[in-house]
Amino acid sequence: MRLSSLLFLSGISTTAFAQQKPVLITATDYKGSGVILEAKNISSIPYTLVLTCTLQNMEPSTELPLRKVIEPAKKKLTLTRLTPVGQPYRYTYNYRYYLGNTLSVTPTADYVYDLPFAAGQEYAVMQGNNGAFSHLNKLAVDFSMPEGSIVCAARAGIVAEIKQDSNTGCPTASCKDMGNYIILFHEDGTYATYVHFKQNGSLVQPGQQVAAGAPIGYSGNTGWSSGPHLHFEVDLPSEQEKITLPVKFRVGSQILGELQQGARYKR
Repeated sequence: MRLSSLLFLSGISTTAFAQQKPVLITATDYKGSGVILEAKNISSIPYTLVLTCTLQNMEPSTELPLRKVIEPAKKKLTLTRLTPVGQPYRYTYNYRYYLGNTLSVTPTADYVYDLPFAAGQEYAVMQGNNGAFSHLNKLAVDFSMPEGSIVCAARAGIVAEIKQDSNTGCPTASCKDMGNYIILFHEDGTYATYVHFKQNGSLVQPGQQVAAGAPIGYSGNTGWSSGPHLHFEVDLPSEQEKITLPVKFRVGSQILGELQQGARYKR
């Protein structure tokens, strides 16, 4: 997720975006006395903002680059004030935002997840942690399930992001970005990523609170996929590559720290 914007005092120019983003940045010029950069989070979950500026004859009120967690709020949050110290003065700014709090998150120790499908259903694991097909150095599990199977929340959370417009899938990495997904943000600051939903297969909307075990969508075969299945992983907010976390599942009366490839599990 990346955003950038450029403003020049000799003539304002801004980068335009086709759709509304969860974090919005505004720059207000107070007629030569300074420029204030503000942020507003219009979503239902926190995002971490990284702000960089290139300045000519201006001084910022905060250290740059600035990393700040932007909580959901109705009001704007001041990021920095840029004060002219000479002429001519000019500034540009760029920013990126990342899901959750990348600065400080402590996952709930030993949390036990439900299997991410309907009660009474049973599915086989086609790929587990560090699987050779697409899980190298990744803690994640793929459940083989027919297209249109009900996918359920493995843990309560708030719907952070949804993609459901794709109808494309293939068994190579070239289709990686074509996978439909739902991301649920958890109360401890981690989030679960559910991938490969069918086109228009989401049953939830961004900002919606979802209970553990509640249906969230219909499985599919979109994205990097060798066959219809559900990909599930739990992630730690990060500004770099995804950091996947180990997951414990409740299976009947057992609590399993890792699901085995080829084995079948019933919820």
